[in-house]
Amino acid sequence: TSPKWTRAIFVRNPKPRLLSAFLDKAVAHSKHFTGATCVSFAKVGGDYQYCVDHHEEFEFFLYNITTRLGKNVHWRSIYSRVDEKWWPWINYIANMENLSEDAEHFLRSIKSKVDGVSAWDRIGKTGWGDNERQCDSLGNSSFLALKDTRHKTNALDHMREYYTPKLERFVETHYADDFNNPFFKFNDTKLFD
Repeated sequence: TSPKWTRAIFVRNPKPRLLSAFLDKAVAHSKHFTGATCVSFAKVGGDYQYCVDHHEEFEFFLYNITTRLGKNVHWRSIYSRVDEKWWPWINYIANMENLSEDAEHFLRSIKSKVDGVSAWDRIGKTGWGDNERQCDSLGNSSFLALKDTRHKTNALDHMREYYTPKLERFVETHYADDFNNPFFKFNDTKLFD
């Protein structure tokens, strides 16, 4: 790996990330969840019908789905995705809670060696066109200022509705590698004493 390369990752605090995954995957897309995730749950020894009956319960999701299907990208710990030896080489770690601002800061930090123009000036100011999945055309708003709303859950607004002290401790314990990673610098999301 060259020290000239920029290696970046956007991370998200596990508490809102897990709640968001639950609200999106298990609640908003319930039919797909029971047809795919509950089937996968049964394949690793879980009870399919129990999963179908309880999949919209956050406690069931945390205790059963995130533990038995722990490699799923939506709820796997961020730290476990990258071999520990590479974390010091990642030279830009941004936070999903500040996505638009951190994306702008990041793109301003990347400059072309040919003409000195930053990635922000080249494409970041205008973002993509109306179809955020079509990268070929410029848009009218900055990069990542408009969000893909198909998976929007407003998880931060619902934390106390779903978390209990017991569930908060569970997440703090099972995602300790994310919370204790010295590179992440998550905002404090302590819900209960």
